[in-house]
Amino acid sequence: MPDEVSFKALISVCEGSRQLEQGLQLLWESKERVVSLSVAFFPWAVARLSINDPDIISASFNEVAMKLSTSQLAPQELSVIAWAFGMLGVNNPTLFQALAIQAAPQLESFTMGDLLKLAWGFAASGVDVELLMAIQKEVTTRLGRVDLQSFSELSRHEFLQDTLGLLWASNFAGYRSNNLLASARLVIRQAGAIMDRAHGPSSSPAFESMGKLPCTEADLWQPAGKPQIILDLPDRLVIFKPPGWEVHNQNTDLQLSSFLQATLGKRFAILRDEGHQCGFLHRLDLPSSGLILAAKTYEAYYDLKVQLNAGEIARDYVILCHGWMRPYLKDIKAKVYWRGLLPTSAGDQGKPSLTRLKVIAHARHRAIALSLVAVRIATGRRHQIRSHFSHVGHPTVCDGKYTAEATFQSDQGLCARNFLHRYRLAFKDLAGKDHEVMMPVPADLMISLQCVTSRDIQSAETTRDWVSGISLRSWQDYTPLNLDFGGKQAV
Repeated sequence: MPDEVSFKALISVCEGSRQLEQGLQLLWESKERVVSLSVAFFPWAVARLSINDPDIISASFNEVAMKLSTSQLAPQELSVIAWAFGMLGVNNPTLFQALAIQAAPQLESFTMGDLLKLAWGFAASGVDVELLMAIQKEVTTRLGRVDLQSFSELSRHEFLQDTLGLLWASNFAGYRSNNLLASARLVIRQAGAIMDRAHGPSSSPAFESMGKLPCTEADLWQPAGKPQIILDLPDRLVIFKPPGWEVHNQNTDLQLSSFLQATLGKRFAILRDEGHQCGFLHRLDLPSSGLILAAKTYEAYYDLKVQLNAGEIARDYVILCHGWMRPYLKDIKAKVYWRGLLPTSAGDQGKPSLTRLKVIAHARHRAIALSLVAVRIATGRRHQIRSHFSHVGHPTVCDGKYTAEATFQSDQGLCARNFLHRYRLAFKDLAGKDHEVMMPVPADLMISLQCVTSRDIQSAETTRDWVSGISLRSWQDYTPLNLDFGGKQAV
């Protein structure tokens, strides 16, 4: 007779192959055939299959609530339950309080992976400040006594990923401990240095730009067909990704990873290490343009990973989207999930995501209303900006994945590709010095902006600034459009 492990394996296969109906059938079959199932199995399966039936979710919730009231659960069960309900969007303070009461006295018995699931679940749906602080204290203690030299390569990698994940969850919840950050930074940098020594020395004749590109007319109107290294530091760099280039995945011939390998040669082992994303800290979608941060050493890579998960790296974008967005809209907090190459779905289930925004201009093209929006992401999910703006009814211009085909075809009269550009990155070097890099929108997007008609004087001034490329600033320094919808001043 199949056991719980067998059903978990089969359900995972169904989820991976997108055979969700078969996965659901297996879930019901497991309830009938397996004599003993852990209390975490049902919510795990429901979350893994992304089931959104409220009756099924309620059934899993009720079963867990009853078990919590009568039994002491093991750390692994508690962590999986927290993760599952975080994914499912269950926001029930009573349930999470019961989980916290059982988890808190047992934290020393949790593995790092289980602590991550527990913290992630609470950060996603049921923040309990005392528990999150206790988790961080436990992790800080473990970091203080860890011996990285005793780890196998695989164990060290898992430990680092768990630590980074715990740092992310704490920061996302808004209760990040400075002690955890300091300890994590120290240990994770040490791990990177160990890897650098194992791969041999690296060297780079680095140059440092002034951060902002020169803004002569010739500079601004260079074609966007080839990547450019904008800032080159001894151990990290910022590179411009043109539209049509992929960061690293081999789905197209135009690979940013190949460009860096050809440009910098064989001096930096991480640039050829696919297990470390060839040194890249993040990505941009194929049709999008903008700045990408990359590391040339493992120590730099993990130093930047700490900054990224602690919310210390600023990633600012400009987009043009459909409709006149209300200027008072400040953020989009929808969760997201995706499978394979299918579009990302935004809603109540999935991974917690946060997009901050400022509506800075209203315009129109022919009879189509448009908004120019400055964006800063607090999380970096796949297609996050595109799916979030589509979710709130304002998809980005010329987006073939998140708009109707007719809209996509119509948009191409204004813009030949998705209007999404990462114009600014801000981060620190290994010594803690701040660096800021900005890049105006490429020529094709400038031309698109020149084709729109501004709705009001403030919008016209803002749009002219983006076309000129000479007044770029941090996302936080932009002022949202001040527009009285009842009495706007037209240009």
